[in-house]
Amino acid sequence: MSDRVIRILTIDDEENIRTSFRLYLEDFDYEVIEAKNGREGLELFAREKPDLVLCDLRMPGIDGLEVLSKIREESPETPIIVASGTGVISDAIEAIRRGAWNYLLKPIQDLSVLKHAIDQALERARLIRENRAYQERLEDEVISRTEDLQLAMDDLNKTHQQIKMSEIRYRSIYENLQDVYFEIQLDGEIRELSPSIKQISAYSCDELIGKSVWQFYPRNDDREQLIAALKRQNIVTDYELHLRDKGGKIIPCSINARLLPEEDGRPATICGTLRDISERKLAEAHIERLAYYDALTDLPNRRLLIDRLERDLARARRHKHFGAMLFLDLDRFKNINDSLGHHVGDALLQEVAKRLTSDMRLEDTVSRLGGDEFIMLLSDMGKEPSNAASQTQTKAEQVQKNLSKPYKVLGHDLHITPSIGVALFPSDDDPNEDSNDILRHADTAMYRAKDDGRDAIRFFLPSMQAAADQRLGIEKDLRFALDRQEMSLFFQPQVDREGRIVGAETLLRWLHPEKGYISPADFIPVAEATGLILPIGLWVLEMSCRQIKSWNDQGIPIGHLAVNVSPRQFRQPNFIRQIQQVINKTGADADQLGLELTEGMVIDNIGDTIEKMQALKKMGIELSIDDFGTGYSSLAYLKRLPLDIIKIDQSFVRDIQTDESNASIVATIISMAHHLGLKVIAEGVETDYEYDFLNQRDCGGYQGYYFSRPVPEKDFTTLLKADKSLPFTEG
Repeated sequence: MSDRVIRILTIDDEENIRTSFRLYLEDFDYEVIEAKNGREGLELFAREKPDLVLCDLRMPGIDGLEVLSKIREESPETPIIVASGTGVISDAIEAIRRGAWNYLLKPIQDLSVLKHAIDQALERARLIRENRAYQERLEDEVISRTEDLQLAMDDLNKTHQQIKMSEIRYRSIYENLQDVYFEIQLDGEIRELSPSIKQISAYSCDELIGKSVWQFYPRNDDREQLIAALKRQNIVTDYELHLRDKGGKIIPCSINARLLPEEDGRPATICGTLRDISERKLAEAHIERLAYYDALTDLPNRRLLIDRLERDLARARRHKHFGAMLFLDLDRFKNINDSLGHHVGDALLQEVAKRLTSDMRLEDTVSRLGGDEFIMLLSDMGKEPSNAASQTQTKAEQVQKNLSKPYKVLGHDLHITPSIGVALFPSDDDPNEDSNDILRHADTAMYRAKDDGRDAIRFFLPSMQAAADQRLGIEKDLRFALDRQEMSLFFQPQVDREGRIVGAETLLRWLHPEKGYISPADFIPVAEATGLILPIGLWVLEMSCRQIKSWNDQGIPIGHLAVNVSPRQFRQPNFIRQIQQVINKTGADADQLGLELTEGMVIDNIGDTIEKMQALKKMGIELSIDDFGTGYSSLAYLKRLPLDIIKIDQSFVRDIQTDESNASIVATIISMAHHLGLKVIAEGVETDYEYDFLNQRDCGGYQGYYFSRPVPEKDFTTLLKADKSLPFTEG
């Protein structure tokens, strides 16, 4: 690729996905053009001729698979990368079959994975173009020089003067050929060679002429197949065989030759040209490796993994033993990438790959799927299910222990742990189980390990798959929940010591038309994982600001309205501008708006966090740390953050009567907040004892069922209008 700007076409019906891709890729000087559906994408492709295409699969109208087919038909050498939210392996395989060069699963948590895939595809496209041009150039040269030689030979039958002139021309071409011209009798005796033979074989012409050529070809079948092809069709083109040079080295060669029959007492002769194709073979091998191996770690990629998994599955069924797949994901790898840089992250991934392959049997496979996900494929773990499971558990524990040892990477002392999902195969319950099923089962088990606290090993169970299917159903319905007006806001009052409402927390509720209310604990993680939290979060923010404006217009007092902000929202480059636009659009008073952030969110990239929080404070927005005490709880960070409120997590409040440790933690948090000049709100207050305990320690703010459950806007407005202390009702 030259120094010109690389143009990338993104085709995706989700604007936030296209925007995140464009903002990220433009930082690397790529020019990004966007299409919101397949039809528009094909029109832009035909008009703009991009260097690379990023395409979703699931789109209205013309879907991604049809787009792949049409682009491949029009321009088969244009690299296409599928970035899709579907986790169905068959979709990935069909996409590859239709011309996709790579397949990435959305959401792409680490966009460096996307950048790496793009760079790899562009490099592969460049190698393919150069290899094709190289072959065409060499073939043209052979054809041209062979034609000249033929003309020279034909001219020998002309007059003596013409023969003399032809000899001069022929000798000049002959002596300057880069390829080797040869004449060989059918019995193998070398009759003629051009001087260029020395460049290929280190032999001089004098050392070879009169000798049998077959002694320089180590493979007998090369000779037999070449002679057979010449006798059958009189000519061969780009026929590959191997030559042994003077030092014994084997060199791949290509022959273009013609069989000249006996004539006027002259024996049948093979004449043609010989070319060293070592460089071409290296280029082809490089391209082949790019197709089957990960460029960063040199481990087999997903494509080669699937091939080996299908082989192992067939072998396991044939020999009636069990194989196992270990699906590994590195816990909190993103924190290292974001805080220390991608170069450190890449170096760490290379070290992980070395550890995974250091104690591996020859029949096993270690693969990198992408990002920080690795697969270990164990081919034979025994014939008895319990024994196979036990051996696999032991191997997984060894891997876990090995990967958890400290790393020294580019001057940094690092520690990382794996979450490991395990799937045994073949399954007695499913005789039609294929490689896609096994990979999905191991992936499901890995997420179970994540959910159980990370740094864990979990085996796949059918119940896990049922949970995964339920998650996919939630994701599907969640994509249309806003458009169908299924979302609504509830408000939970926040009160002072006397029970007077001083504010409220906005809580999102989803009323599904068939399933009823779906718990936020079920759909919020799905929204975070898929990126749907961005449009949903923006909707919650805008509706909250409209409600503030509505209450103010009615003359109803509201101290502040707190809105939870997700990590993905907060990390958007345009987050501050987005907040300002919502405030301007709705006319809400920014002094009455509060944003609740989590501990993990604020210490992740602390510099960016402080900059954004300071910008929010300038607008007058109140900032609080939600669920304080459950995360990092670092005073070093807390003192640097421009906070207003600390919210004590309900898990501490709930147990203060029975757990002395929790009671001490709550008292310490309140004291620390007062020392730092911060307000305190205790969440989950439900009993007289909890309220009295907190009140005696000068907590100041309260939220929980003791005062009120979350209520719809109409009921909360009634509470505000009443302007009196809430009744203390035990819940």
